[in-house]
Amino acid sequence: SFNLTGLWDSTEYSIAIRCASVVSIFWSDWSEEKTASTEETAPSEKVDLWRVIESSDSAGSRSVHLMWKPLNSFPPSGRILGYKIQYFPENNAALKMTNNSTTKKINLLLNEEAYIISITAYNSAGNSPEAILRIPSTDEETSQIIETARTFTTNEDLVVEWIASKSEVSKYVVEWYEELETDNFDRSWQYVSNSTNWKANKKNFKPFICYNISVYPLYGNKVAAPYSIQTYVQEKRPSEGPVADTGVPGKNEITIKWKEISKEKRNGFIRNYTIFYKPEDGKEL
Repeated sequence: SFNLTGLWDSTEYSIAIRCASVVSIFWSDWSEEKTASTEETAPSEKVDLWRVIESSDSAGSRSVHLMWKPLNSFPPSGRILGYKIQYFPENNAALKMTNNSTTKKINLLLNEEAYIISITAYNSAGNSPEAILRIPSTDEETSQIIETARTFTTNEDLVVEWIASKSEVSKYVVEWYEELETDNFDRSWQYVSNSTNWKANKKNFKPFICYNISVYPLYGNKVAAPYSIQTYVQEKRPSEGPVADTGVPGKNEITIKWKEISKEKRNGFIRNYTIFYKPEDGKEL
């Protein structure tokens, strides 16, 4: 017999054996393959967790949309069976509630208090470390730590840069989504550590579509007020122009009005409007 060591957890291996005599230089044929899997271990990494908080309704309830990314640990520790979500008011841990989910998102209906939320992934061997987020109370004031931000593109990337007023803030979340997107779960995010810039490949963004980008500073267990901007990775001329209305002309003047071009047909930022006019059968002015 022989013990194989250094194998990965929760991994299927195929094994075959051949032999040779001590008095021969020739090897036998390979044996029939046998397949077996190593045991699972508990996930070693916490999930990548983020949230979208809606405004409170008239009854004082608000929807908090939690979403998280799958574990990317390699080698894998095992097949994830589900996720455990626990949450409680920050000032009353005795009111802890627990939900379970097999998807990577959940909507919680919370009151206006501050809440602590934790999520763990689990498999047959145990639980991952907790990913923890704090949901602020509705009357909590958060400072504007980011003074300004800008976006620009290179040949391959979209880049976001920002300036923060507090140097002790060393972690941020960059969140982005299409301006016309209405599904709060269809947002993307990425944590940024020890840097005040972030970049992503332009191929991950659609051309001629406006994106909302927000940068959230993190300090302690709190999330400060975001700085939000809009950007396009590529622009082109609008799909249609404005329709002008001259109304009732005066003696020596006329007021020209038009409606804004719909967002889905702008294909970029509208920088200005140019008005052409001329006397009837005259020269354009």
